[in-house]
Amino acid sequence: QHLGPLIATLSQGEVTPKLLQYYASMATGKGQCGSGDNEMPTFCAYNFPAVVLTVGRDNWVHLQEAYCELLKDIQWKVRRTLSYSIHEIALILGPQLTQDSLLPALDTFLKDLDEVKVGVLQNLGKLLGVMEPAARLLYVPLLCNLEMESDNWRFRQLLALQLGELFHLYEEEVIQTELYPIFMKLCRDPVAEVRNASGNQLHSILTRMHELNVSWREEFMEELHDLATDRLFQHRHLFAQMCQSILEAILAAHVQSPAHAVDVEMFKKDLLPQLLVLAQDKVGNIRQRVAICFQMLSKIEALSSDADIAGAVASLTTDKDVEVLRTMGETLQLGLTSNKHLGRSNGAERDAEVRKASTV
Repeated sequence: QHLGPLIATLSQGEVTPKLLQYYASMATGKGQCGSGDNEMPTFCAYNFPAVVLTVGRDNWVHLQEAYCELLKDIQWKVRRTLSYSIHEIALILGPQLTQDSLLPALDTFLKDLDEVKVGVLQNLGKLLGVMEPAARLLYVPLLCNLEMESDNWRFRQLLALQLGELFHLYEEEVIQTELYPIFMKLCRDPVAEVRNASGNQLHSILTRMHELNVSWREEFMEELHDLATDRLFQHRHLFAQMCQSILEAILAAHVQSPAHAVDVEMFKKDLLPQLLVLAQDKVGNIRQRVAICFQMLSKIEALSSDADIAGAVASLTTDKDVEVLRTMGETLQLGLTSNKHLGRSNGAERDAEVRKASTV
């Protein structure tokens, strides 16, 4: 149990071949045992990345057999532990050893139980980043299959959370033909967590598109604008959330480097017109999200004096929805009676408003 942590505290020169052999025997000597209470392979798998980091890639040959034994262990929790750490081991081994030794393990994990598969999917972007570009291309079909996953929506969420990273790993052809369609489909996913995860990747995606100077940018923006005018309020709400995530990135970059005019001009040209329209949306939750965006816009000097923005802010500060007014920083008299007299909607009215909008 303590052998792995002990090796991790030593320097590479202090780890003797005998000590490494003892550690490897925790997997090779016990890995075939079917006893459910045998914890030795679990301890071995848990400490594997630390041991590999200590002894270095040159000593991988002494640990490779133990790793293969752990991959075949009958206990799924042992395989699950390895799946969650495969990207860390890949970073240590480098591209060539990863391709030779870990890609077979990756393929094994992807065919395993969901409890095992989730570990490798959660860190798929980091693992693909270690691979050579040619090897990385082999896993593009896997990304497409994840997008079509219907049994477990959390796999689609894990893919959505890594889309920004994946856009930076592949070249334009793969992005246009595979990743771009995946992003748009996940933005319209029936599960809100998946849609939200996709929307939060937009800034990273647009940054990559700007780096590549893609010729299909206008087509991409038109599909985003379709979300802002969609009949389903969930999609309009997602567009407002995308605007918020981009503004958060702009403000964060502005703190580090005030000369960040490219993103500001992009937002004003490509997203602000649709956001202004959503400031008048019939659903209060959307107007509240838009209100958050305009509060952030007021902190950007290049946009704070814009006449259209000032008009939208004036409209939102007199909105009938209490939550919108709170977001805009308005002082309110609390209580349903005062809200009623002020002509502002209460919670029950807002629920009815959302239900009505969703059926339109």
